[in-house]
Amino acid sequence: MKLLEVNNTRLLFHRNHSDVVNIQILTNIGSSLEGPATYGAAHFLEHMFFKGTSRRDAKKINRDANLIGGKLNAWTWFDQTVYHITALRERLDEAFEIVCDVYQNAIFPADELEKEREVIVSEMRRYDDDPGSYLADRAYGHFCANGIAHPVIGTEQTVRTLSRDTLMAFKERYYGGDNVLISVVGNVGEAAVARAIERHFASRPAAGTMAIEPTPYQGGDLPLTKTDIQEARYSLLYPALPYPHPDATRQDVMSFVLGGDSSALLFERIREELGLCYGIYAGVSRFDGFAVLEVATGCAPENLATIDEETQTIIARLCEERIDEERLTMVKAALLSGLRMTAETSNGYNRIIAVPVLKGETENPYEKKNREIQEVTIDDVRRLAESTFAAPPLHATLVAG
Repeated sequence: MKLLEVNNTRLLFHRNHSDVVNIQILTNIGSSLEGPATYGAAHFLEHMFFKGTSRRDAKKINRDANLIGGKLNAWTWFDQTVYHITALRERLDEAFEIVCDVYQNAIFPADELEKEREVIVSEMRRYDDDPGSYLADRAYGHFCANGIAHPVIGTEQTVRTLSRDTLMAFKERYYGGDNVLISVVGNVGEAAVARAIERHFASRPAAGTMAIEPTPYQGGDLPLTKTDIQEARYSLLYPALPYPHPDATRQDVMSFVLGGDSSALLFERIREELGLCYGIYAGVSRFDGFAVLEVATGCAPENLATIDEETQTIIARLCEERIDEERLTMVKAALLSGLRMTAETSNGYNRIIAVPVLKGETENPYEKKNREIQEVTIDDVRRLAESTFAAPPLHATLVAG
């Protein structure tokens, strides 16, 4: 992995043995910057980048990508926006040209803007139809008391009222300068990547940066109801360590012991021994300004109280007792296997390394994670459980009503 500067733009480059190349243009900006009147702006902007440029309309963007075996897409999250293309490695230059055209030359046609409002509202309704997504959006928004974890997609009211001028102003303010990182993984030469950037990507300044204050967390109970659902949802949220913290990986391992897979404490007790739900899992999500460890499951409404009681009992035991060596060995093997399988593809390796480097990491994130997972001890697991679960959680439920 190399971090370079080409044409006044930061470039992260890793050469592997894959015959496909993955190119990402990352921007250190996401929905957490939005105010209540502009909820959903970052995500709406992402949609509009694909609706036409000064060189291509929406259909031609997709067709030109497909002509080179390209898979072109993007995602928006609380603290990042990423545009990416995976293509045949011999079509590197053409792939660069397409994703750079989308990123730099979008024109936001007025008719496409109006059509896309309906597309996003449809997407929003699809999320709301899923009980897990419905609860997660509201639980995160409640747990992070300063509003930075509002739904990335926005609200129907804001999506229907966001103007072209507002979206353009957001782009002009944040899309450029040190907010941008280009990350490339594939069996291609560094010189060829540098030439492609020089030909197709023009650096521009940015007036704003991702300055997010850490949120105060709000525990307690959040009981919600929703019509036309059969399965209840359960979510337990605790504050987690931020990404740069030296114990972040140790906390990840601890959460995997709790609920990472079918050999985890929660699954073995609540699914296998008691049969109270199909699956129950725990994991950590980290963003600028907030980080959350969440336990989540779906179950019959009459099982909610028992699942909560059992979950709290298992958490207490994890804080008080040392796990055995075999369990830690299983967890490390599962985490290392997942990490290394992801790294087998250009797209997967790039997803491992690019965002951490965007956020300031200087060591190879893949190598760092490999090393840190193997260093975790039984005492680390207990120590991180004690410190993590000492904080008051948010207990959120969703039932039919």
